Amino acid sequence: MKTVLGITKAKRKLGRATGIPTTKAGRKRKAYNMLTGGMYGKYQKTRAAVNRPFKYHKNPHSCLGCLVSVMMFVLILIAVLILIF
Repeated sequence: MKTVLGITKAKRKLGRATGIPTTKAGRKRKAYNMLTGGMYGKYQKTRAAVNRPFKYHKNPHSCLGCLVSVMMFVLILIAVLILIF
């Protein structure tokens, strides 16, 4: 309904003209960036990048796939050695 009436377009135009976001999150982000000198978003991204590796340590991968590969290599090596000697 808002799109049909043109409210969305008007809000977008107003936001671009004034440089003030029309959403609550946008206004909050702009205010925090003004207070912190533009470090608000960078801190969030850095924190996420730092914590990302620890997400995978909670559920470590099983080494069963590696074990199967190694066992197959050993069995093939034994078979080749038996055929040679």
